[in-house]
Amino acid sequence: MAQIIDVGSSTASTGSQTLSIPILSPEQNLILAEFGVATVASGSVLLNSTIEFQTTLGTPSVVFTLYRDGQPIFNVGANGLALMAIQPISISYLDRSVPAGYHGYSLGVSNNSLNILLNTASVTGPVTFSGVSIG
Repeated sequence: MAQIIDVGSSTASTGSQTLSIPILSPEQNLILAEFGVATVASGSVLLNSTIEFQTTLGTPSVVFTLYRDGQPIFNVGANGLALMAIQPISISYLDRSVPAGYHGYSLGVSNNSLNILLNTASVTGPVTFSGVSIG
C-alpha cells in the first residue's frame, strides 16, 4: 500500500486576474512557483497546477514546463485565444521512479511564438502548484 511521504506547494495567487506577469521568450523562461519534497527510492510525486493566462496581442503560443531539480520533466503547450481572453490551464503529472532524497520542483512558462513581439500574453492568476510524494 502506498504511503504519503511528503507534501509541497507554492501559491503565487489564488484569484483570477490578480497578477499581470508578461510571458517572455524561451530564453527568458519565467519560473512561476517552486517547492521541495522528500522522496523514497522508486517513489512517485503527483504534481498539480492551475494557471490562467491572457492574450494581450495576436495569438501567442505558450509552453508551461514542470522541472525536477532544474531539469524539464513535462511540458504543456497552449495557444492564446481572442485578444484579452483569459484561458485557464490545469496540469496534472505523475513523476515516477524518482530517486530517493529531497527534490526541488518548479513550474515555468515561456512564449514559444514565432514572432514574440506580435504575439504576447501575460499570466493573470491564479497560479497554484503542489506535489504529493508517494512511496
